[in-house]
Amino acid sequence: MKPNVIVAGLGALALALAACTTAPTPLPPTRAPAPTTTSKTMAAPASGLTEVSVVMGYIPNVQFAPWYVAEKKGYFTQAGVKVKYNWGFEIDGIKLLGVNQADFAMLGGDQVLQARAQNIPLVYVANYYSTFPISIFSLKEKKIESPQDLIGKKVGLPAFFGATYTGWRALLYSANISEKAIQVQDVGFAQVAAITQGVVDAAAGYSNNEPVQLRLQGKEINVINVGDYSKLVGIGLVTNEKTIAEKPHIVRGLVAALLRGVQDTINDPNGALETTIANLPEAGGMSAPTTQAVLKGTIELWKSPHLGYVDPANWDASYKFMRDAGFIKTEFDLTKAYTNKFVP
Repeated sequence: MKPNVIVAGLGALALALAACTTAPTPLPPTRAPAPTTTSKTMAAPASGLTEVSVVMGYIPNVQFAPWYVAEKKGYFTQAGVKVKYNWGFEIDGIKLLGVNQADFAMLGGDQVLQARAQNIPLVYVANYYSTFPISIFSLKEKKIESPQDLIGKKVGLPAFFGATYTGWRALLYSANISEKAIQVQDVGFAQVAAITQGVVDAAAGYSNNEPVQLRLQGKEINVINVGDYSKLVGIGLVTNEKTIAEKPHIVRGLVAALLRGVQDTINDPNGALETTIANLPEAGGMSAPTTQAVLKGTIELWKSPHLGYVDPANWDASYKFMRDAGFIKTEFDLTKAYTNKFVP
């Protein structure tokens, strides 16, 4: 088993936080910031709106359609905020939130738990993906329909860290399958090629990405969704204790506006797609069938009886798994890692 490298990065950040006695120095991003990145948080633009920076944790893509729908329809303006998007890696969000150099970030529940275990005061305030978005997929001819069918097979992972690795471990944990019972190998981000070329029998990836690509290639596949077996908390909107304490109205307003955007995207996918492409030409770079298919797959991740809400039982289950699997080494007050009080 290879270590989760995020833990090392969080440990260094925790030490930095503990050592700070004055205002922290902004951390350098792990990639060049996009033009919309702001170096100040909670600034007041000329419009009178409160400017908030959000680390998106990925590159611009159709999966962020609700943000642009909310922006176009004026939901953010009604909430009194102007969103500045910081496109980067998920670890950027953890770092920047941890030292108050960003106001919000899109992060997984597993990442919030790892941060809290390192005394980094992140707080998950609204769910975005109602289920953990990782799946194990294979060609139908392989007859891999359940976790037990993976025993003795070759499975490709893009890396031995990150959400995909966490989801893979959670699936085995929930199905009570030993890691030693399956041959696992690093195939990088070439899971589709590894599957179609027979390098592996199955591979792990995001359920709204690689399985979509395979189906568009005309392949018949089987998909095992981690969320069907594990209660790992999915990606959501995260802030920190300082922002909640000093600007609770901003948190409440942003959460409400974003969730309105999510609901509108579910209700009108075509309109949401047009809005997204108008804001993000990059999202139109894919073929129309691909973009539409990715949005359709992502909508399934958004659907929930109560948008934004996470059952505390799911947090309990996530915490237990992360502890048992060794992702977190210390105990902490789980109730401080999340709140549903800002969810309408």
